[in-house]
Amino acid sequence: MNCDLHNQDNMDFETTKKFDLIYADMIYENSNCDWIFKYWDLLKENGIFITQTDWHTDWLIRWYFETNSILKNNSFFVNYLVWKNEWGNHPKKKMHQCFDSIIIYAKGNNYKFYPERIQVDKVTKNKGLNPSGRDTKQATAWIDDICLTTTAKERVKKFDGHLVRWQKPIRLFDRINAPFTDEGDEICDPFMGVASLGEWCIINNRNYIGIEYDKEIFDLAKYRLENIYN
Repeated sequence: MNCDLHNQDNMDFETTKKFDLIYADMIYENSNCDWIFKYWDLLKENGIFITQTDWHTDWLIRWYFETNSILKNNSFFVNYLVWKNEWGNHPKKKMHQCFDSIIIYAKGNNYKFYPERIQVDKVTKNKGLNPSGRDTKQATAWIDDICLTTTAKERVKKFDGHLVRWQKPIRLFDRINAPFTDEGDEICDPFMGVASLGEWCIINNRNYIGIEYDKEIFDLAKYRLENIYN
């Protein structure tokens, strides 16, 4: 299992590798999506392309894939997931947009999918209302059972003691990455942040390449993964 980190602009990253899965926790308010074409080209046939964003740009991702001929003719829509979270300011005169959009496409319709990896408890479990006898069901596209609190042990702090913003929980990747990948698969993370996905890959024996532009955040990610190895 390999873990390879790069401190650079993701548009300057060069590789001859092709990836089984690309996960992009993109800069939510940035409308420049040129990176999509670069990383879509690095995806293997029947590979999975996951973009995580919010209401600022989720429509833009769908628009790119549905209207651009390069993407439209070579992609297969898989899922639109909603991950409920609790961070962010609560506005006074409107409802709080406290969720992320997770948009999943495949480069072909013969992609891997393991539903047994995303089983969750049925609401009827242990209530005597379950004639099928099954205690679990396949998770839905609405994710409200996974959260990362400010006091969680996995939260990463900057060198000044403040928490890193927009960090994602490891359990989220159990839900969105595990059903599409096998051990030994190649995973690319062009918006690495503090490498939560990198930690998940180490734990689950996937090969990982992460790219992060911000030097302080990159150093935190590198330190984090070195501690996981140790």
